Amino acid sequence: MRFLLFPYVLKLVPLPYNRVGRLPEVAVFSVRVADGERGFLHKDTLAYLFFGVFGCSRDYLDAARLLIEDSYGPIDPQGVSEVFEFPDAASYKASMGTGLSRQFFVCEKRVEQDCLVVAKHRAIEMERSIRQQRPAEVERPVNIDPGIINDCRIILASTKDYSHRIYRGEGIWEEITLMYRDGAYRSLPWTYRDFNNPGYHAFFEVFRDRVVAEL
Repeated sequence: MRFLLFPYVLKLVPLPYNRVGRLPEVAVFSVRVADGERGFLHKDTLAYLFFGVFGCSRDYLDAARLLIEDSYGPIDPQGVSEVFEFPDAASYKASMGTGLSRQFFVCEKRVEQDCLVVAKHRAIEMERSIRQQRPAEVERPVNIDPGIINDCRIILASTKDYSHRIYRGEGIWEEITLMYRDGAYRSLPWTYRDFNNPGYHAFFEVFRDRVVAEL
């Protein structure tokens, strides 16, 4: 029988299902860490930080990758996706144009899951730096969005509020964009259209499987 142990564990609570919706082959426990009189807090796993980048040419994707590595260290050996065609969207046409390209970069080092507020502000700085160094005919030649991959969901950060988003501070909201259920990623009513791409799912699943293997 395998146990998940963290510092200051005070209580183990058996659960009938694990977080990815399967009956476990071994006993699964919720591990909680004492936090004074406020009760028990669950200590979660580390996640993979990724950046979804789309822009008006591949040169801008490469420029974004360099800045990501400068800020967060090496990209994982399996962490560079293929280049996808980004579907034309009215919300981006005025500022970015059409015929955009999309690519994902996953950082090698795992991170705490509350990292996205800082990462989103850093991504905004990266975009500003690229615009200054590589002027383009469009107002916004590159868009850089951070997110995390854990065992059961893909989470993205945003500067825009909406009914399904949770405010995380400093002008940043977060949303669950994809959830993993019944052996596959599933979209939600608000999921961005391009995140229904099976190629995205296959890319993310490599890192999701790594997280699950360490639970």
